[in-house]
Amino acid sequence: MRALIKLLFVLVLLALPLLAGIAYFALAERPLVTERQTLSHEDIARAKAILQQNDPRRLPAGSSQVIRIAPQDLNLAANYLLQKAADGKGRIALADRLMRIQATLHLPQLPMRNYVNIDAGITSEGGKPRITRLQIGSVPVPNMLSNAALEALLDGLLARHGHHTFDELIQDLRLTPDALQLTYRWDAELIDQARDTLLGDEDRAALRFYHDELVRLQANGMGRKGSLVELLRAMFAAAEQRSYSYDAIEENTALLTVLGTWASRQDLKRLVPGDLARPHAFRLKLDRRTDFAQHFLTSAALAARGDSTLSDAVGLFKEINDTDAGSGFSFTDIAADRAGTRFGALLTADIDRARAAQHRLAAGIAETEILPPVRDLPEHMHGAEFRQRFGHIGSPAYHAVMQEIERRIDACTFYRG
Repeated sequence: MRALIKLLFVLVLLALPLLAGIAYFALAERPLVTERQTLSHEDIARAKAILQQNDPRRLPAGSSQVIRIAPQDLNLAANYLLQKAADGKGRIALADRLMRIQATLHLPQLPMRNYVNIDAGITSEGGKPRITRLQIGSVPVPNMLSNAALEALLDGLLARHGHHTFDELIQDLRLTPDALQLTYRWDAELIDQARDTLLGDEDRAALRFYHDELVRLQANGMGRKGSLVELLRAMFAAAEQRSYSYDAIEENTALLTVLGTWASRQDLKRLVPGDLARPHAFRLKLDRRTDFAQHFLTSAALAARGDSTLSDAVGLFKEINDTDAGSGFSFTDIAADRAGTRFGALLTADIDRARAAQHRLAAGIAETEILPPVRDLPEHMHGAEFRQRFGHIGSPAYHAVMQEIERRIDACTFYRG
């Protein structure tokens, strides 16, 4: 028995330097990918068109759907996800039956060698994806191991919520220099499965709590009309109390997710399913305008979930979309979007600022502390007027107004620490 224990002890001692060596060579001092792609309003418009063209929700269960994605859209999606998840960057190149993926993840907690560089190749064999190359830093991963791990991971995720395997779900994959074409088997339960995968039990419990708190406050006469800051005071007082037992950042994120979904008139059943009492329609105001409060909360919710870039791009896309149709381009709405983005980012920046913001909001604040005066900014400009006054998005005249918006938001006391 002693001999066996000694043997195990020796094996552990030998394994530790081996693992340390692998970790060392898997890390790098310089990033493989240095360029960072930003999400613009044009990208949002293209993504919206792709989703509309490939919306499978009207298809019968079990039917097949084909989606084509161009290289530039693959790169945008990959970079957005990498930036959101791990301060990462990536690039994807397509060739005949081959996709080359390069990515860099930044680990700022490490004092040196704080980059993880990934270089991978994926081919289409018989309509199925197969890894042909995977190297992490200087460490090559055997293809047999990487494919087995990928298949087990994907099948495991699907098996948690249904009976599909990855091969049953993905029916055909074609790679050309022009596009990735994917044929998949549609199942309406996939949306619920994806939501359940992304939301843990604590996430769902927090969303349910703030949903029910909103309903309760409205039943007591609060949050049905008037200023948004009154509802924020009551909601964040509840968040401050819950944060004695739970993570304040996660509480703020859940609260703003509920309010942002409600303000944008989206179906709250997507967040909190079930036959429940639901809040009344959103009618709250900032600076005596409901649209300001809607823009503010929608952007705050996106920023709280780590989507500040998406928040800015979505807000700008809506205004551009309104230039030739709808209410016209409004810098006032852009200002409400930017203030909401700052609000959501501040409430989830770190644990100390999350708690401090809860305390300030629970004590009560004035509207001007979170949204500066904006009514004098140009608004409701349709195409000809916008082009006459500002030329185009990104012109010097346009940037001058955007800089003035940022200056005013900087002056709001809530964002000054």
